[in-house]
Amino acid sequence: MVDANVSTCANPECEHEFKKLGEGRLYVRRPEKGDKESTQKTLWLCATCVEHFDLRYDRRKREFHLVKRRKAA
Repeated sequence: MVDANVSTCANPECEHEFKKLGEGRLYVRRPEKGDKESTQKTLWLCATCVEHFDLRYDRRKREFHLVKRRKAA
């Protein structure tokens, strides 16, 4: 599970801080019907980490997971 916010990179091994839009990638999950939480979840991967990782949302567990990107052939 990834437990981060938009102020720092969602990769727990990275210490980059979010400074401006356009650097890295934002991931937004809006609440669905029946969600207990009414706020959206927003995470950020820095430009370095987004080259190697992606964030995937597990609907059953209702949490984001950091996954390694597949290399293009």
